[in-house]
Amino acid sequence: MVCYPINTYIDDGSWSRYFRVSCHFWIQRVLLPIVVIVGVIGNLVTIVVLTRKRMSCSTNTYLTALAVADILFLVFSLILSFENYPNIRHLDYLPYWKYWRFGLWFTDATSGVSIWLTVSFTLERYIAVCHPLKGRVMCTESRARRVIVFVFILCPLLTITTPFEWKIEVHSNSTASSIPSVLTCSTNLGKNEFYRNFFYWFSAMLFVFVPLVILAILNSFLISAVQQSKTHRTNLTQVRSLYREKQENKMTMTLVAVVFLFLICQTPMAVTLIVKIFYDPKPNTLGDNMLGALGTIWNFLVAVNAASNFVMYCVMSDKYRRTLMLTFFPSFVYRHHQTGTVTSNTSFRLSSERRSPFS
Repeated sequence: MVCYPINTYIDDGSWSRYFRVSCHFWIQRVLLPIVVIVGVIGNLVTIVVLTRKRMSCSTNTYLTALAVADILFLVFSLILSFENYPNIRHLDYLPYWKYWRFGLWFTDATSGVSIWLTVSFTLERYIAVCHPLKGRVMCTESRARRVIVFVFILCPLLTITTPFEWKIEVHSNSTASSIPSVLTCSTNLGKNEFYRNFFYWFSAMLFVFVPLVILAILNSFLISAVQQSKTHRTNLTQVRSLYREKQENKMTMTLVAVVFLFLICQTPMAVTLIVKIFYDPKPNTLGDNMLGALGTIWNFLVAVNAASNFVMYCVMSDKYRRTLMLTFFPSFVYRHHQTGTVTSNTSFRLSSERRSPFS
């Protein structure tokens, strides 16, 4: 039976071990809680804004679902990070460890949901921009809702074996003065070599490599389509058509930026997975400590990605900003509008007086 306490390392005095422990402390216990708080608030705001009637469209239906998935992922990630706190293996925290193996599942599942929702809305945007005739039929809110439900059901099912890889045992030390501690133990399933290899490749392909390749290809197509649209725009003479195309391009570039950030935050983890295929160091060696520390950093980048879409929407989308202000600060918008109207009328009146021949 393979049993070990969580986050215990051989004290060999090496700098790599210190680096790994420092990464766990600063990221899991300091930075991650801040990112989670900011991300949960930002995603809640996004849900409120995108569900306004004026924001109703199939793309925003996907983005609303993505915000929900990101909130769940951030919360589950924060709960998992408690394993890095002092004395967490004490018997007082046994209920946490009974939850822990399911927490691994919930975190993996919600991460998968976020990934495939990102693929879904990128694919939808590609169809709408590059194949507009098909887009009118396929890119509907009802279809988006069906895809969202499918993704939210499928991803947990595909990762459902995760909690069965582990079991929790209480370890009583031989000395009377020692305090019993909680150990995580691999089950027969978790130790099965065929299962471990199969599930590793299955998860890596389904939730990392395939989505990244699809997103990179679709993003390049979308960027190319926007560039062609800008060239075509000079030939448009109707103001309404010109305005509509500009708005479509703004929405497309917002999604391109969201996907680009996703690729930046997810690619390092993909590289680490590739490295582990060819390099599997022994526990508590230099290589193991470095991969463990880098894994902590890359996981933190994924959390940053889940927390930062709100910022991307605010920066890239005028309509999102306007709806945000109208939803949460309507009195400010009203006063600003009134001030602008009065100023415009005053300026017009003064300029008319200056031009009047009877002054």
